[in-house]
Amino acid sequence: MKAIAVFPGKSNTAHLAEMPKPSVDEVPNGRGVLVKVLRVGVDGTDKEINTAAYGNAPQGYDFLVIGHESFGQVEAVGPNVVEVKPGDYVVATVRRPGSSIYDLIGTNDMTTDDTYFERGINLRHGYMSEYYVDDAEFIVKIPQGLKEIGVLLEPTTVVEKGVAQAYEIQRRLRVWHPRRAAVMGAGTIGLLATLGHSPVLAHRRPRVASGFWPR
Repeated sequence: MKAIAVFPGKSNTAHLAEMPKPSVDEVPNGRGVLVKVLRVGVDGTDKEINTAAYGNAPQGYDFLVIGHESFGQVEAVGPNVVEVKPGDYVVATVRRPGSSIYDLIGTNDMTTDDTYFERGINLRHGYMSEYYVDDAEFIVKIPQGLKEIGVLLEPTTVVEKGVAQAYEIQRRLRVWHPRRAAVMGAGTIGLLATLGHSPVLAHRRPRVASGFWPR
């Protein structure tokens, strides 16, 4: 199958790569999900990886398949998968567990490990290929009615985490009660935060004055 990849550490090396089509048998315990890729978002992270700002290839490869904002349709599942079935629309999460306490309790995005594993970003191939396979644990089913915007789920979760952390910080302070939020940035994250959260935040009178998101 074809995939779009870069050679980490070398600037402007985005190219078309050839890879074998994956199989559900690659995932242990019959938990594999094979997904046909329909859409992949491209953002500043992909641009930075292509300029060799960061990113590393998976073990055994000299290239990294990019793309971490995925949307696809299930083509096959292992015998122990009950969460999704062939034909379902899905999105896959990005960060994979490490060894920190945060990874062990299922909050992989909060890892304190020096080495982290993110599909399409660091040490794990991404989704800009014809197919990918992953454990059902990392697959999120998308209702058919949301298939046109399902590819935005990953950046939306970044916004959700940012807002949740801002709420938590202010909850602990207990002495500050602002009613407005300033969204910094006009990229995907900033727009999603403004369009998707500002009316909600205004209604709830949030205890957050400003928010910063990584992209």
